[in-house]
Amino acid sequence: MESILIDSEWLAAELPDGFERIPHKELETMMGFSYNLMWGSRDTQRHMILCVSWKDSNKVLTKLVREKSYIKQVHNTYKLRFRKLGYRRDEFFACTIDGADHEAQGLRFAYTIEGIPHRGETITFKRGIRCYTLQYLTRTETADANRPTYEAILDSLKVN
Repeated sequence: MESILIDSEWLAAELPDGFERIPHKELETMMGFSYNLMWGSRDTQRHMILCVSWKDSNKVLTKLVREKSYIKQVHNTYKLRFRKLGYRRDEFFACTIDGADHEAQGLRFAYTIEGIPHRGETITFKRGIRCYTLQYLTRTETADANRPTYEAILDSLKVN
């Protein structure tokens, strides 16, 4: 296990052996958008990708826009951006991230890249004026086997 500080300020996690940092330019290409405040890691043996992006906002906006509204906005963006990949929402859910201001909100989904079915999960949470979006992606064929590893990473997340 390797302990890392994801955003160089507040968000930390424990990553199991086998994960390697994704170079920023490659991460932007993989995620389909350019953004400076983004971090990513992958395990090529397990076919797992973990990406975190964050944004600081003003206090009023942070209080007005709740995580539940934001995750629905993420779903609507995915519907448009990934429709050619057969994007399908499976479910919305809530979870707890240690140190987050409120209950985190999540979205589970499926899509296909180059004929290979994939599953994904996006979770949004806040700390102060910082809003985080965590994305987890894996192949469908390895999703069940990878679930305990992913859940261990989620359990290790700490917002300081």
